[in-house]
Amino acid sequence: MNVDTILNEAITGVKGAQFAGIIGTDGLSVAIAYHPGAAELDFDIELAELELADLASRAAAAADRIGVGYVRDLVLETDALLMLASQIIPGYYGILGVLSETANLGKARFALQAMIERIRVEL
Repeated sequence: MNVDTILNEAITGVKGAQFAGIIGTDGLSVAIAYHPGAAELDFDIELAELELADLASRAAAAADRIGVGYVRDLVLETDALLMLASQIIPGYYGILGVLSETANLGKARFALQAMIERIRVEL
């Protein structure tokens, strides 16, 4: 199974999911998939992905400076969007963005972990 299929299945499997992907702490996305309706949202969904990569990079750098090891998970909950990032391997994170109005944090985290396990098999 290819990564694009895994990402698209994560989107269809989570109510309100707008994007799923793989980002690096270098600020670049490795792979990203969007819900077909994401283009109609009132915010910049593509910028959300880039900013989440930047947050992951800054969190990893802070953890390194503090000496506490790798950042495993990030959760950013806003009025409009719940954004999650979870480490695949050091330097790379799986991400999931879910509309806040329909988001269930527990289900979103579970779906992200399932997506990451499937991606690890493909690496």
